[in-house]
Amino acid sequence: MICGDTMDFDLPSQDDSRRLAVRAWFAAHPTPSGQDWLDSGYTVPHWPKPWGLEADAEFQLIIDEEIGHAGLMRPAIANPVAINNCAQSLLSHGTPAQQERYLKPALALKELWCMLFSEPSGGSDLGSLRTTARKEGDNYIINGQKMWTSLADKAQIGVLVARTDPQAPKHQGLSQFLIEMDTPGIPVRPIIDMSGYENEYNEVFFDDVVIPANQMLGKEGEGFGLSMLQLQTERVALSKPGAIWGAGPSAREMLDGLADMGALDDPVVRDEAAKIYIEGEILRLLSYRSLSDRMNAVTPGPEGAIRKMVSAPHGQDIMNLAKRTQGPEGLLVGSQPFDNKTDAHLGPFDNWDYAFWFSPAVTLGVGTQEVLKNVVAERMLGLPRDLDPSAKKPWSESH
Repeated sequence: MICGDTMDFDLPSQDDSRRLAVRAWFAAHPTPSGQDWLDSGYTVPHWPKPWGLEADAEFQLIIDEEIGHAGLMRPAIANPVAINNCAQSLLSHGTPAQQERYLKPALALKELWCMLFSEPSGGSDLGSLRTTARKEGDNYIINGQKMWTSLADKAQIGVLVARTDPQAPKHQGLSQFLIEMDTPGIPVRPIIDMSGYENEYNEVFFDDVVIPANQMLGKEGEGFGLSMLQLQTERVALSKPGAIWGAGPSAREMLDGLADMGALDDPVVRDEAAKIYIEGEILRLLSYRSLSDRMNAVTPGPEGAIRKMVSAPHGQDIMNLAKRTQGPEGLLVGSQPFDNKTDAHLGPFDNWDYAFWFSPAVTLGVGTQEVLKNVVAERMLGLPRDLDPSAKKPWSESH
């Protein structure tokens, strides 16, 4: 039993009937296709039918554990923006036609999604974005630029935040759209980083892009609220014990690797590894708290900022210690501190070397550490908010 102010539940036993049924399904489907995942309901088990299983949080935990035991990559890693962040918004704000068009391909892993949020002039301050969506008849005309967009060069669908009302205050004049990335007028330029591996980020341009008005998600002016909910959900999803946004090798796997190579004989390494392992355990328990919140139907809130604040530097510490124990060899791109032994296939981040070179990004993406500290200070501790004279003025007056 795990108890606390927000946690009070038993972890499912190994002979739980639901666990045995899930285990049998994976035995019968050792390499499930995207359609298999969708048909089983295991992609988003907490969603209502026909998309999911209406599973309670305990059943979700069973499914997640059994995916790991089967050695499979979780669907949310294969299509993270859709499954972790944005697709659920279609259940509450999407039209039936939008749900039918977009959800099935996303959950069957046939269409990859990306988030078109950050811009060159405003990443953490979403309210300052300059990309515009001008209504013309039954269409919107999109113009602007997005920056640091993960997966944009591979995605078929983009979730775009654009300014539809320049006369409204900066947070009130935003709307969201579902964009098909092959629409004419959307060039994508990869951003080459220091990792030496395939790029993660991209610049995306919108040059008089015409989209039907029925591709708006929710109502005009609801874009900021939708985006905040999606980002809070993402912060919770990214704050699991894995080193890179919850998905990479964990502190336990780092500890096992250090033990195998004899590095724990060094008291300095041993002390640092112990600290990192304790942080990993804290994150694991925070994940259980999130699980308890789900069981009590609690909507993700600013506490996701705390988890992300802890998990981001924690992941960097895992990667730095693992690489440092290699000595000079660790400076070579492609060198691996340990065998790629993880509890599941974790996509590109199960490569220790790539995860190390990518790790500086984790304290920047989905809100910088400074922004997250502001969230905690203002929304959780009740400290005074930063003064923003432009907050209530029409956006057009300050730009």
